[in-house]
Amino acid sequence: MDDYLRKLIRSKRDQKITYSEYMEAALYTPENGYYMKPGTKIGKTGDFYTSSNVYNVFGSCLGRWTAKVIREAKLTPGILEIGGGTGKLAFDLLSSLRRTDSELFKQLTYTIIDSSPFHQSEQKERLAEFTNVTFLEEIPASLKFTGIIVSNELFDALPVHVIEKKQGVLNEVFIKEHDGRFFETSERLSDSRIQEYIQLQSIELAENQRFEIPIKMVDMISTISSTLAKGVVVTFDYGYTQPEWTEAVHKKGSLRGYYRHQLVEDILQQPGQMDLTTHIHFDALQHYGERAGLRFERLQSQADFLIGAGLFTELEDHQNLNPFSDTAKRNRAIRSLVMPGGISSYFRVMLQSKGIQGKLSE
Repeated sequence: MDDYLRKLIRSKRDQKITYSEYMEAALYTPENGYYMKPGTKIGKTGDFYTSSNVYNVFGSCLGRWTAKVIREAKLTPGILEIGGGTGKLAFDLLSSLRRTDSELFKQLTYTIIDSSPFHQSEQKERLAEFTNVTFLEEIPASLKFTGIIVSNELFDALPVHVIEKKQGVLNEVFIKEHDGRFFETSERLSDSRIQEYIQLQSIELAENQRFEIPIKMVDMISTISSTLAKGVVVTFDYGYTQPEWTEAVHKKGSLRGYYRHQLVEDILQQPGQMDLTTHIHFDALQHYGERAGLRFERLQSQADFLIGAGLFTELEDHQNLNPFSDTAKRNRAIRSLVMPGGISSYFRVMLQSKGIQGKLSE
């Protein structure tokens, strides 16, 4: 990956690349990008956890919620998951529906979009027993989908541009290379799309503040809206609203790496070897979704969403005193999803819709 990045930088007329280009290469270059090459990324032996890795209750709860929405909104039974990871969320959701709502399950189609050959291989192996699942590398341009579009930590994995304010001037941060070493440089901001984003979002940076601009997120929510003919978009991710971004604690931005569950602040180390992530901009996701035709329903904590979706009905009575029994582990997993300081404390859920009469029920 180092050699690829050096060649990429040297191929540019001005011998520099944006942070967005750097992340795109480090994460998604075929064969060598972090997400594209073989190797466990998620879970205990990987670099990070997701909510769907907490036993099977997350997917089971989401399955119950999707069944309710499909019926209430009179949607064609279909789920489109963007960024399927290991396939665990799909497996748990489908298993839950097969067990609790066999009528809907028989009609349901489930499509997973994932550009990673390694992840697709994992998904196909895990979901082999389900004949109603389709695997695609990208969203077909002609697709007009009716149903529910789901993503779990999709937007935080998309490349971003990085800007900062120095001596009252907004600059974009670039990556250059010398003697095999990657380093940052900055130049006065000139990218028109970034300037438009700043203006539309009314962003004002403090002196020396660093900030990520998620142009890829803007493009993705537009694609999602053009794909959705009628239905609901449910986004699970971590991020901040605009007032929260102004807090001093976020002055250095949120772009980080994760390697073996350890936070790495200098993401120019080991390109292609670690996960790169940023906190997403929820106000912008709402704004650009509305511009693209999606109606904003609500933004809530993941814990509140799961509780409203019936998480506590997953708890099981048991008399077994063994703390390592399956029931005890499952009950602990349920509590861990909603307890203060647990994984859901860091995640929120945004619901958007298109072509649906009336508001979604709580």
